[in-house]
Amino acid sequence: KDEKHPIPSHAHAWAASALAGGISGASTWAIIYPFDVIKSQIQTSPLDKHLQKGMWTVGRDIVREHGWKHMFRGLGVTLVRAFPVNAIIFPVYEFVLVQLGGG
Repeated sequence: KDEKHPIPSHAHAWAASALAGGISGASTWAIIYPFDVIKSQIQTSPLDKHLQKGMWTVGRDIVREHGWKHMFRGLGVTLVRAFPVNAIIFPVYEFVLVQLGGG
């Protein structure tokens, strides 16, 4: 704690780590979400339906049947969850790393 600043310097590092974690987690989900939709479609369909189809074919079929917006259905809720989860995980990971002597 610096005499000029009432907030300890490590608090800024924790806040920066939390913000970085939240942004990176939300960004990652925003990028990979369409692939997760395709994966979920493959996992929940009957075994013989997508047996010979690849990921791109299943994605194309989803877009043809439901439109491109279907690939992002539910993304908002996922981002609302992803930001706080990753904002907590990043600084906790760094804390544990320091406690174990690796940082």
